[in-house]
Amino acid sequence: MPERNRPVPRRFAAALLAAAGAAAALGAEFPAERQFQTVEVAPGVVAFIAAETSGPIPSGNVTAIIGDEAVLVVDSGRFPTLARRMVAEIRKRTDRPVRFLVHTHWHLDHIVADAAFRDAWPGITFVSTDFTRRKIADKQVAYVKDIAKIDREYADGLRQYVAGGKRRDGTPIPADVASYLRQQIADIDLETAEVAGVALAVPSLTFEKELTVHLGKRSVRIVFLGKGNTAGDAVVVVPDARVVVTGDLLVAPTPYGYGSHPAAWIETLAALSSLDAAAIVPGHGPVMHDWSYAAKVSALLVELRRQVAEAVHAGATLEETQQRVDFGALRAGFAGDDFGRRAAFDDFFVHSAVDRAYQEAKGEMAEE
Repeated sequence: MPERNRPVPRRFAAALLAAAGAAAALGAEFPAERQFQTVEVAPGVVAFIAAETSGPIPSGNVTAIIGDEAVLVVDSGRFPTLARRMVAEIRKRTDRPVRFLVHTHWHLDHIVADAAFRDAWPGITFVSTDFTRRKIADKQVAYVKDIAKIDREYADGLRQYVAGGKRRDGTPIPADVASYLRQQIADIDLETAEVAGVALAVPSLTFEKELTVHLGKRSVRIVFLGKGNTAGDAVVVVPDARVVVTGDLLVAPTPYGYGSHPAAWIETLAALSSLDAAAIVPGHGPVMHDWSYAAKVSALLVELRRQVAEAVHAGATLEETQQRVDFGALRAGFAGDDFGRRAAFDDFFVHSAVDRAYQEAKGEMAEE
């Protein structure tokens, strides 16, 4: 997922400098365009599918797996208000407690609303890979504590940029870009209002390769298939329902490249696609029913690595490589002609994935 605590794509850096300025002006009603959809994926498996957004403040999908003795939830999302509504939806379906919450990875849009589930079920156990736990504890806990301050610091720059109505070169901001930026303002305002003051839950139960949780008669497998979107992606499998929850190994309509491991991701997608699944809940996007989208992402990663390797072999710098890479029809296949999706594909996949593939080609991968 696009993370706030990462280098911001230069194209929209000014937009993200100050989007939190009007948080106090938010009303009590949560924005309709951010509401989730409740999907009955299989008997006893409910997915809360987050609304699509092309900006830097997404919220991940959340899935509840209901057994006859207990419930397991996958991820918590970004917005506590929505998480509390998910709690209410789960309680409508069962009186069994949520005993486990699995974090598929450490990015904010999958972990910030932990407290809503912890408050509802104080005995809940948070589960993740060892790597994910460490990143939450070492990086995200401190970041979230400072998020209100960070957002306030963004505010002044964005107000000046929007009020000026012009780009740095003096040309007017195009209407589609202005609309995109206004949505970013609203999104970060919402994040500030929702996230300021929250306390993350650092997982207390971790695993290296695989963990099986028993919810009574129903068993759930939590597995690490390999690096991909991060170095610690967990996949949740419900064998009796033939449901697989992928985290951000799969994100639709456009994937995220921040902190990814392109070569390993291709291998991990192959392992993921070998799992028996009638329904697939991605980290973002609608429920899927086959592995065709995984093949599409894999083809994109193959092309990414090919072009970056050629650029590195020719002695190109990272900046030169960023300018050379051209996904052509592949880009259109993910984003079509939609301005927001094309911006998301460029800013949150291309910009970051080229950087990661470049590091990989140079043998200098930073830990993510």
